[in-house]
Amino acid sequence: MTSLPPTGSPTIASTVLSVAVLDNQEVVRDGVAAAVGRHADDLRMVGSYAAVPDVDLSSPGPDVLVLDLYLGRDDELVLDHIPALVGWAGVVVLHTAEEKPVPLRRALGQGVHGIVLKNDGTEALVRVIRSAAAGDFVCSSVVAEALINDPALAPRLTGREVEVLVNLRDGLTQRQVGSRMKVAEETVRAHLKSIRGKYVVAERDVTNAGSLVREAGRDGWI
Repeated sequence: MTSLPPTGSPTIASTVLSVAVLDNQEVVRDGVAAAVGRHADDLRMVGSYAAVPDVDLSSPGPDVLVLDLYLGRDDELVLDHIPALVGWAGVVVLHTAEEKPVPLRRALGQGVHGIVLKNDGTEALVRVIRSAAAGDFVCSSVVAEALINDPALAPRLTGREVEVLVNLRDGLTQRQVGSRMKVAEETVRAHLKSIRGKYVVAERDVTNAGSLVREAGRDGWI
């Protein structure tokens, strides 16, 4: 993990990097383009896209793609598209307002090369673009780094534990959850006990199944 270089210090001074942005909000796309335009000595804007289908993956990609985590009116999560976008662009930098640890960690697992929180500003984005293009994995701030690294921020749940919580969130009883998952009700209770133990270690206030569903939702598991 690499810290950001000082403001105004390009990592690659002799190379002009081509940059594209994929974000469903026009104001964000315009902001990224303006930020890139302020650094025309080493950055050049080559593409602006509102949705994944707008991107021609058979065409030459940019050196760096600035990608939002959510696209579309229904908040379409782009995780499944990240491998193809990484294959198209030289580098993919996640530029997001998301501050739930789990979605960010999933994006990291899919191959993004840097993470920038939108609250950190466009100059932080520019510095991450430069550093990521140089081969470093960079976060835009201490907060962003903690979101993907600090185990206390999001206990690690198993797939079956998440499945139990999803079913409870949808209104099923523990007995109905067991029936749907084809396990005994006691197994469902064992999963809940395991989940509660993880959140207790993380010093979360969890007292019942409803509070477990609440905390898992805050983390982005469900």
